[in-house]
Amino acid sequence: MDKYFEITLIVPYVSQKSEMLVAFLLNTRKEYPPSVLKEINLYSWSSSDTMGISLSFDFSSFLPHYLDKISSWSEKLEAKMYNLMMMGEKEREAFKSKLPLTSDVKFAGDFDIPAALKSILTRTNATTGRKFPRYTISIKVTFKSKEQFIEDYAKDISKGGIFVATDNPLPLESKIELVLSLPDSKNEVKIICEVVHVFSSDQAKLLDNKRVAGMGVQFLEFEGDGQKVLEAYFKSLN
Repeated sequence: MDKYFEITLIVPYVSQKSEMLVAFLLNTRKEYPPSVLKEINLYSWSSSDTMGISLSFDFSSFLPHYLDKISSWSEKLEAKMYNLMMMGEKEREAFKSKLPLTSDVKFAGDFDIPAALKSILTRTNATTGRKFPRYTISIKVTFKSKEQFIEDYAKDISKGGIFVATDNPLPLESKIELVLSLPDSKNEVKIICEVVHVFSSDQAKLLDNKRVAGMGVQFLEFEGDGQKVLEAYFKSLN
C-alpha cells in the first residue's frame, strides 16, 4: 500500500487571490514530478469564499524543505495549513473525509488549474449572491473639516467616487472597503469600491509639488442605508 505525505491548505477569500492561487498550484505541479507529487485536489464550498487545497506527496521522496516552501506560500495566501502527518491515523482519516463530503465542487488528478479556479470562483460568487468580489482591505477616510467634506462631496462623492491620498496606492481594479468618517458626526458610511486610477509619489514629484500620491476609487455598493445617510448629512450642512 502506498504511503503519502499529505498537506492541506484552507484558503479564505479566494475571490481576491486567483492569480496567486494559479501561481502556487502551477509552480507546485511544475517543481515536483509525478513520482514525487502524487496528487493535487481542490475543494470548494458554495456557501463561502473558501477553498481547500490537498497535496499528496510520495512519502519516501518527500524532503523537509518542501514543507518550508509550502508554508511560505500558505502565509502569502493567508491560509491555514494542516500537516496531516502530525495527526493520528483516525484523526487524519476523519479530516480527509470531511473535505469531499462537505464540499460542493471537487477537482482531482490531472486537471487544468486555471480553468478549475475560474469554475470555482464563478460558482462561489454566484451562489453567495455577491455582485462584487470580496475586498481584502479597509481604508478609513476622515475629513479634516465640514468645508473639506462639502468640497469633496461637490467634486467627487456625488459623482460616485473619491480620491484617497496615500503613498502606497493599491493596484488598479483592487476592491476595497472605504469607511467615510463624517465630520462632527458619529455616523460612518461603508462603501465597497474599486480602484480606477492610481497616482504614485513618483508621478506627483514629476508634475508639481501641489499634487499628492493616491488613488481614485469608484463606488460600487453602499453597505446598508449608507447612501441615504451620506446624502442626508450633506443636505443638513447646506
